[in-house]
Amino acid sequence: MSARPTLDIAAAWPQVIALVRAQTGNEPGVRIWLDTPKVRPLSLEDGLLLVECPTPIYTRQIGDRFAPAILAAVAEVTGLPANTVRCRIPGTAAREHERELQRAATPANETAARVATRSSAKSLGDFVVGACNRLAYDAVRRVLEMPENPINPVFIHGPSGLGKTHLEQGLAMAFKERHPKSKVLYIRCEQFTNEFIDACENGGAALNAFRVRMRHPDLLLIDDIHFLSKGQKERTKDELFATFEHLANHGKKVVITSDASPRDIQYLEERFVQRFAGGLVVPLERPDPAVRREIVARRAREQGADLPDEVIDYVATHVTDNVRMLEGAVNRLLQFGTSFQRRVDVVAARQCLADLVGRDRGEDAADMVRREVATRFGLQPGDLDGKAKTHPRATARHIAMYVLRHVTGDTYGAVGKVFGLKNHTSVIYACTQVAQLRGQDPALDGFVADLVIRAKRG
Repeated sequence: MSARPTLDIAAAWPQVIALVRAQTGNEPGVRIWLDTPKVRPLSLEDGLLLVECPTPIYTRQIGDRFAPAILAAVAEVTGLPANTVRCRIPGTAAREHERELQRAATPANETAARVATRSSAKSLGDFVVGACNRLAYDAVRRVLEMPENPINPVFIHGPSGLGKTHLEQGLAMAFKERHPKSKVLYIRCEQFTNEFIDACENGGAALNAFRVRMRHPDLLLIDDIHFLSKGQKERTKDELFATFEHLANHGKKVVITSDASPRDIQYLEERFVQRFAGGLVVPLERPDPAVRREIVARRAREQGADLPDEVIDYVATHVTDNVRMLEGAVNRLLQFGTSFQRRVDVVAARQCLADLVGRDRGEDAADMVRREVATRFGLQPGDLDGKAKTHPRATARHIAMYVLRHVTGDTYGAVGKVFGLKNHTSVIYACTQVAQLRGQDPALDGFVADLVIRAKRG
């Protein structure tokens, strides 16, 4: 079969695009990867459709995601068989692509790569997933596995120490491994700002080089964008916004992290808020108990240690703020065991971590004791007031009075008033009973000892 004239397939291309758009329902993907002057058909011969595109990522996206729809549409529009799509990158485009890759390989980028390499122990596979971070983790996996997905950018926010940087650096490494010809750039917002200022001060050539570096990557990851809240930085914001727009319009992916949600970042204009809201904004929450426990166990195993289950439970129960504090607690425990040549058991954990598991800052000791005891017995703090003698209220009240007496050193009468009791003899009786119970029930003894330490440390 002879080749159809190039002019014919070129003229039919708009109809082909329209059919692909209708068949796939993927308007953003078609607009980015096909309906652009950068992609054009060259010939249709013996069932082979030859298409010109600018970079390897276009080749992958067209071949992996759109080839069947393109071939079906070409056959319908031209009436000729179409069996294979082959993409060709012109020599000039390929050389320019390589030049841009070289220009993008700046010392700053090499630094970012070294950061990711040093963090190789914290890959995506090491990230402990639970209800607290499932949305953010799945969003990152989607960027890795489906880079053609039109959702862009992905904005991950949450307090410090929950794993935002872990996710970004893990994605950077995994994306480069899965797409080895792609360009990946991880950069902190402060570094972006400093490099932009330097480029502006050094003149036009430096600014152009900066823009090539920032606008060329297939995946750009910006960490700690809330840094922009420290002052106005109008020119930096303009440049950053233009970078986002350029990357999105060219089918490149952007992942952003922040300590705050877009609307909570001071001085961040509405254009940024709307741009981020048009992508995917997902929170990272404080680790839930199951995640905390797994983090503690995994961190210990990474250092060649197996902590007893009761120690893992203790740390996971009492160190709840963030992942960083959990990992720090494990490091301290293992160093404690090495330095003092002793087994790390619950007693050692209480002693070693006492300053980490105190009551919340500003919380009254009595409130903390009542809350903790009530929780243990499945009650509300108010249930501990009065003279009720039914179990478990009476037992819980006795334990709370005993602990508070040891924490504050107050008189029996003063402790009794906290629980609405006028007779100090009730407190004396309670303390006597709890002292006996501690000798009979090791679990209760541990709970009381731990609570006394924590309440004193607040």
